Amino acid sequence: MMKRDLTALVKAVEKKFGQSVTMATDFEKLAFAFAKQHVALQPTMLKKLWAQISGAEKPSVELLDKVALFVGFQSWKDFKDALHGDDDGQTNYEV
Repeated sequence: MMKRDLTALVKAVEKKFGQSVTMATDFEKLAFAFAKQHVALQPTMLKKLWAQISGAEKPSVELLDKVALFVGFQSWKDFKDALHGDDDGQTNYEV
């Protein structure tokens, strides 16, 4: 289930970002997009998250919280709750 949730989070980020993220320069641009939303993440941390989908490592909750914040949720937990229908959507920042 974790891999499926991570994939959904990455897809939500790419949708908001407006493109797929596959190359090093994409991660740099994405980190800049996060910074414009006042969420500080290094390109290397974002690259690690995308690598998580392959099952290489488990991402930190702090990283997941920041990425969920970027796509409009207060936390990783809130994103997962909304994804699985356990939340009424009120914790989503975006309208």
